[in-house]
Amino acid sequence: MSEISTYLEAIKERFDLNSDYALAKKLGIAQPEANLMRRGLKIPKPELCIKMAKLLNKNPVELLLIAQKDKAPSSAKEYWTLALTAVDVMLHVPKSPKYIPRKVEAIGRELRQLETQTLTYEGAEANAEAVRLVRTAEHSVDAIMERWNIWKKGEALYPNYLLANQEAAKRGVLIRRLLVLTREQMEQESVVADAIQVMDDQHRAGIKIFYAFREELERAPAFQRFEKDYKRQEAARDLNAAMFDREILIFSQSYGQVQLGVVGTPTAITMINQLEITWKPDLLRDLDPAPLFDMTRYVFEYGGPQVFKMELARVERSVR
Repeated sequence: MSEISTYLEAIKERFDLNSDYALAKKLGIAQPEANLMRRGLKIPKPELCIKMAKLLNKNPVELLLIAQKDKAPSSAKEYWTLALTAVDVMLHVPKSPKYIPRKVEAIGRELRQLETQTLTYEGAEANAEAVRLVRTAEHSVDAIMERWNIWKKGEALYPNYLLANQEAAKRGVLIRRLLVLTREQMEQESVVADAIQVMDDQHRAGIKIFYAFREELERAPAFQRFEKDYKRQEAARDLNAAMFDREILIFSQSYGQVQLGVVGTPTAITMINQLEITWKPDLLRDLDPAPLFDMTRYVFEYGGPQVFKMELARVERSVR
C-alpha cells in the first residue's frame, strides 16, 4: 500500500464516500483509476495531487513529494523522506514572532554548510557559537590565542565565554590555553597588568593557562609549521585556534572593533568578526595546538604574578 493511498482514504472519510465510484466522481477521474490508486498500484499525477491536497486543506507540496517518494525506487525513498521532513518543518514555521522564521532560516544555512564540514559565523553569532561549543566539550580543549586582550573585563569573551570555560572545567574537561605575548607588549606596564589579570582570571576558572613570547616561539620548527598552516587558511593575522575533544576545531578568520554606546563617549570592543568551525581531517591535523604545549623551552605554565614577572625579566635580559 502506498503512502498516497492513505490520503485517498482520508478523502473518502471526510466526504463520506462509500465506494471507489464516489471517490472517482469527487476527484473527476475514472473509477478504475481511483481503485488502482487507493490500492497503491498507481501514483496520481501532479495535478491530481494538488486537487487532493485542496480537498484535505493541505499544502500541495506535501502530496507532490509523497507521490514522488511512492514512485521512487527503494534505494531512494530515504532521501525523499528527508525532503519531506525538511518541507514539513518549513510548512509549520509561524510567520510571527519574527524571530522564529529568522531562526529557521539560520538553521537552514547551517544545514547547507554541513556538507562542507565547515560552519561560518559572523559578528555576535561567532562569540555565541564559541560559547555553545565549549558547552559540548566532554574531555579536552587545547587553545592558542595571540589576540589575548579580548579576554579582558569589558571585552568580547568576558564574562560569557570565560564562564562557559569554568563550567566545562567543573565537568572535568581539561582546558589548556596558550597566550602568545610580545616583547613590545611587555614594555608597557599597563599591558603587563592586563596580561596578569587575564591569566589570573583563567587560572581561577580552572583553566591550565600557559604563556610564551612570540620572539622565542618563532625559533621553534613546530610553531613555524603551525603558523604557516594557519596563514594558509587566510585566517586572521593574530593566531586564534582551539581544538575540542580532538574532533572539532575553531579559528578566527578576522577581528574588528565595534563601538558600544549611543549616549556619551562610546567604548571600543574587540570582536571576532568571523569564526570558522570545522571537522575536516586535514585541518584537525594541521591546526592542532596540542603539540605547542610540549615546547617547554619556550612555553611556560602560569604560576602567578611573581613567577611571571621573573620570566619576563629573563626575556628582557636576553635582548640587552
